[in-house]
Amino acid sequence: MSNLLLTSQGILKIEAYSRIVETDAEQTADFGMAREYSARPLTPGVVTIWYRSPELLLGTSRYNPSVDLWSAGLILAEFLLCTPLLPGDTEIQQLALIVKLLGTPTPDSIAALSAMGCPDLSRWRRDQLPPGRANNLERRFLSETTKETVRFLDGVLRWDPDARWTAAEALGRGRGRNAGEAERWWKESPREVDRDLLPTFPEIRNGERIGGKALPGGAADNKIPTRGGKGKGDARAAKGASLESYVFDFGADPTESQNQRLTKRHRVR
Repeated sequence: MSNLLLTSQGILKIEAYSRIVETDAEQTADFGMAREYSARPLTPGVVTIWYRSPELLLGTSRYNPSVDLWSAGLILAEFLLCTPLLPGDTEIQQLALIVKLLGTPTPDSIAALSAMGCPDLSRWRRDQLPPGRANNLERRFLSETTKETVRFLDGVLRWDPDARWTAAEALGRGRGRNAGEAERWWKESPREVDRDLLPTFPEIRNGERIGGKALPGGAADNKIPTRGGKGKGDARAAKGASLESYVFDFGADPTESQNQRLTKRHRVR
């Protein structure tokens, strides 16, 4: 998952390209191609194809924030499976994978997509859309997770953009039925962890430690020495003082399996 960023403070950020949600650097990752959202026609072909919603795959330029809820649902599914859920190579193949997972869209969902002005919808229905396919979301995930998680995925992975849960509903906020269903998922074990309890690690840039508590002796003592320099004893002491509580993984061992590489994490001793 190349669009994920874990900061030195243990905060997980997800890159987004379709529209801007926040301008605070602490709330966003990479919005270099984003612009403020409005109801006007928007840039087509946004979002990496594996995480692209049906209406985007069908070419609409009048999408809404529900495209981000679709992507978030696929990221959650990827966390559960440790592999991308819908790794299509083309828009047609991606739509075929969605049909295999969610079943053939209902007439109401087709009408909703048509109302959004999807230019490729008619041709796709005529040439590519198989009829009568059943929803396999529960069959795919029930052996991997709980019913509440499957219900959560079903709430954000829907053909009709207007039928998907909103961000507030997905967070369990409000008194509506959807918010109530999402809230039950958030209350499942394991519960979310307070940010202050998340592990952190020192941020190193150009050999200098950024952030965190400064080491005794000022900025000079915060620098990570290089090999072969003078004062090797002092170098080892300074390096040990700044990194003694941490274990790092700087790359995959070619002899390891894919599953071993996927489960590696920075961890605190």
